This record gives sequence, C-alpha cells and structure tokens, in this order.
Amino acid sequence: MPSPFWTKQADVVLLVAVWGAFAACGEASDDATSDGVYRIVSTLEVGEAPHGIRFSAGGDTAYVALSGEGRIAVVDVAARSVAAKWPAGTTPLDLIQTRDGWLVSQFRDSTLITLDRSGAIVPDNVWGVGAGPSLFTPSGVRGHAWITSEFSDQLWDVDLATGVVNDWHPTGDRPYPADVMWDGSYAFVPNLEDGTVTVVDLLNAETDATVQVCDGPAGGALTIDDVSYMVACGGSNEVVFINTASFEVTHRISDGLGERPFSIVPTADGLHALVINAGGNTISVVDLRAGAVAQRIEVGEQPIVVRAHPDGRRIFAANEVSGTLVELAPTVSMSDPGSLDRGPQLTNQVVMLGMIHGGHETSEAFSLDVVRDLVREINPDYWLTEIPPNRWERAWGEFQANGVVEEPRVSRFPEYMEVLFPLSRELDFVVVPTAGWTEPMSDFRAQYLNAYAEDPARADTWAQYTAASAASAAALAVRPGDDPRWIHTDAYDEAYDIRMKPYQDLFGAEIGPGGWDAINASHWGNIERALEAHSGEGVRLLITYGAGHKGPFLRELRKRTDVELLDVADFLDAIGR
Repeated sequence: MPSPFWTKQADVVLLVAVWGAFAACGEASDDATSDGVYRIVSTLEVGEAPHGIRFSAGGDTAYVALSGEGRIAVVDVAARSVAAKWPAGTTPLDLIQTRDGWLVSQFRDSTLITLDRSGAIVPDNVWGVGAGPSLFTPSGVRGHAWITSEFSDQLWDVDLATGVVNDWHPTGDRPYPADVMWDGSYAFVPNLEDGTVTVVDLLNAETDATVQVCDGPAGGALTIDDVSYMVACGGSNEVVFINTASFEVTHRISDGLGERPFSIVPTADGLHALVINAGGNTISVVDLRAGAVAQRIEVGEQPIVVRAHPDGRRIFAANEVSGTLVELAPTVSMSDPGSLDRGPQLTNQVVMLGMIHGGHETSEAFSLDVVRDLVREINPDYWLTEIPPNRWERAWGEFQANGVVEEPRVSRFPEYMEVLFPLSRELDFVVVPTAGWTEPMSDFRAQYLNAYAEDPARADTWAQYTAASAASAAALAVRPGDDPRWIHTDAYDEAYDIRMKPYQDLFGAEIGPGGWDAINASHWGNIERALEAHSGEGVRLLITYGAGHKGPFLRELRKRTDVELLDVADFLDAIGR
C-alpha cells in the first residue's frame, strides 16, 4: 500500500471530486460523462488493432500504432480526427520518438524499424531485438527507453538521441512491457509465464530480484513517487503492489477489477491508477489512498494499452477489437485553481538545517542533543527528511512495532534514529521523506569514482579534482567544521562549492543520476512537491539534509515567494548555543 507519508499528504493535494454519470462508447463527443472520478470525453475510430500511443511534445498530436494494418494513425487531438496514416511495417505494436524520427516495434518480425520525422520508413535502418518486441517503457528516462522482447526473454536499451539499440538484459519467461524508475536505476519487468517480476539494476547491469507476484502478470507501472510498482495480473484478476526498495509485495487489490487486467497507468496527481481490463470492455479506476477500486468505466471491446497525455490530466486508451481510441478526463480539472477553494493564502516558514550525520555523535558543538533542542525550538509542522520515500514505510512500521528501526538507509542517520523517531512521540509533526537516493545509483557512482581514481590515463583530471577538494577543505577549515553557526552561512556553502563544481564538471555526465547536479535536482523535486502541496497554509517546514546540499536548496528556496526563510542562528540563540 502507499506509505504513511502518502496517506497524510493525500488530503492536502486532493483536487478530484467524485460525481457525474456513465457514458456509452460511440462517436467522438464532448458531453459524455461517467459516474465517478473519470469520464469519457471522446471515442474515435482509428483503425485495426490499435496498441501503443505516443504524443507530440505539446500533446496536440497522438500517434497510435495500428498493429492490424501495419500503419501509424496520426491523430489531431483537438479535432478528434485521424489526420494521416503512415506505413509502419509488420505488426507495429508501439513507437517512440528519437532525435531524428521514430523507432517502431515489429512484433512478428523481431525488429525495430526507423521512421523519419515525416513518417517515412528509413531503408536499412533496422535493429534485430529478438522475437516479439512489444511496447516501449511509458516514457524516456535520461535519454533512454527500454523495450521487452516477449519470446526471447530480453529487455533492450535504446538511446533516444541516436536511435541506436544498445545492450540487453535477460528477463523471466515471456516478459511484458517494463517501467523504469526516475533515475534509470531499476527496471521492473512482468513475466507472464513465470508469474514474476524481474527487477533489473540498469546502472550496474545485473538482476537484483525476481519477485513472485501472481498468475499472468501482463503489465505494470510505477506510482508517481516511485514508492511502489503496480502489477496488472491478468491470470488472477488483481493488481499487486511491490515496494521498490525491499521488492516485497505489500498489497493486493481484486474487488472491483474486471476480467484480465492488462495495462496500468497512474494519474499525474498520484491519487489514482487506471487499469485496463482486456478480457472485457472496461477500465477500473483504483483509489491509491484507499487501496480499492473506485470506479469502472465502459470504454470499448478489449482495451489493451493506456497512456497519459502530456497535460497531466487526460488518459488515452486503445481498444484492440473496437479499433478505437478513447479519451478520458477527470470529472473536475486537476489544473483548474478555481476547482477547489483553498481559502486565504498564507506564507509558510521554512528552516533549512544542514546535518553532519555521523559527526553529530562525536561533536560537542553540534551534538545530537543540540539537534534535538533545535528541533524542539523550531517545532515544525512538517519535517522534510533525507529519507527515500520508498524506504519510509518500512522504517516507520518498525518503529511503531517495537521502537527499533533496522531499515538500512534510514538507520545510518543518527539524527533520525536518535532525534526524529523519539521526538515523533513528543512533537506534532508529519514526516515527509524526500530523498532521491537509490542504491544502484550509489553503487554505480562509487565504482565509477574508484575506477577513475586508479586509471593512469585520467591522472591529470583526477589531480584537478583532488586539488579542488583540498582547496575546498582549506576554505571550510577557517572555522571548526562542526560549528553549527559556521555551517549555516553562505560562506560555508561557497567553500563547499569549490569542490563540488569541478566534481560536477568532470564526472556529472558519466555518473548520470549520481552526479552532483542530478542528485540535488532529484532531492529538490521531492522537496518542491511537498512545498507545493502545503503552499499557502501558513505552516512551518523543517528541511534536514547533509550540510553540502544546503547551498543548492537555499538557492531554490530564495526564488519562492510563498515562503519565509528563517535564520538558523536565531534558533541557536534561543537554545543558548
């Protein structure tokens, strides 16, 4: 199930009301409604056996792979009409855009073919990818996409800049379409015949887990926060949730689903998931907070693929037997500020507290007692932590059960073990895990830097980095490194940047998600979502991260007009430090 974090946040971000009336499938229509969270906006006949759906960057055009007629339907989304059809080989199941055109999977021919930007087939630009290439991942991740080959048990990596097919990784028996985490670290691949999900560490090229899930897992998707992987189980008519850190099954949903759940997509607000029921003519809308089906919508015969529109609101479903493309939208606009009266907008207060992690256990100036006293004095409503969202549920559950937290990523932070958890019984704050850290990213970064340091061919650039590190250390050493007043100054951040700028320049592109800019962007993305969820509430938020991250976050916080940054020095004064 979604973590305690998500449950607590859901009431804040909920913008979708439940009302309306069902619509029957038919011609394109603007006035069709459905009784529940989502409604049918239009139904368009596109061609024989539609499958994969892609959109132009702005979402004005949809491209639908017509596997039954070997073409791509080019759909004008606003006009709800087929503007053109491109020849696309044999049994095209899906397509994805590259820098110079499109790659199209050929299910029967065991290849990917290339179309140019105008939709013309590029002769001789064909990639053999094993038998039965099906659907690409729902979107590209850091310039790559992945596709499974159903009858050769392979997951292939595609470079979207060049259109080149790279390495492949073995999967289970009859892999169905995969989904990949935000940083390209893990791929989750449902294996239809095995009843398993293969978890592939893409950065380090190894299988990390094989999870037994259900009978006939046919498709799946990650939740918006990457906390869970949701598996549509066509053989058992259920959706199974896997935690993306522990790889354990955490929850199952079966009541209210239709026959042969096949494909699944989360909504942009993270509150719902839409599940295709390929054994009939419906889509089930799952309420992720309640862990239950909230609605069933009749969409057409044998819905097969469902994908989200770039606007973050609409969902499109392809019906294989009906030959139709169905457009669905929430019954209340998630993007309409007037759809929910949030009352007067108040300024939130934010405290950015830089941590020294293990240093708190040995420091007198910035001891765990000092951290504890600071948090008491700050008295936050929300505590945004350097804990990955997919690891919080286990840690909180362990603490609630017996007071002992063993979750490895959380237990390594003394400020959480000795301060956050005990104070949760004393103060009234909500913990918001916001770290973008993943284990594959961390392992890959460490291996890369170790290899770089020992490579004679890179000795000059490594010396450049070590010189910058020494200069940074000297600048930081002008005052004691555990002095909380020094840590919470702009001068400290500038001294830290002396090391981190060349680190990013030299290694960032090759380390990828482990680069300094990339990991800070990932952390900040989670922090920003929490700030947006509570914007205007007049609450106090505490952010605690390693002191080195403080500078990049403060630069972002100072751009916001809805927060007041409080000076840590004032709280140090208040506790006599």
